[in-house]
Amino acid sequence: MIWSCVDCNLKKKTKGLYHFYKELFPQERKFFDKIPTLLEKKYLKTIYYCHQCNGTLDSSSLIREGEITVLDLDEFFIN
Repeated sequence: MIWSCVDCNLKKKTKGLYHFYKELFPQERKFFDKIPTLLEKKYLKTIYYCHQCNGTLDSSSLIREGEITVLDLDEFFIN
């Protein structure tokens, strides 16, 4: 989906972008601010189309924390 260097790709494995960055910056409350803008834009566009095709755009929280967060965007691809 999104190109990355070999080292990042090996670390990322099958994690979504937001889960990957949360693990990269575990001490950062706003870990998503570390994601390069262009990378995030391309990822969000791809994620949007995937959720649209699967009818999950109007879903409630997928990770069942009571509110929808950026981590819910990756949930479709993790499960």
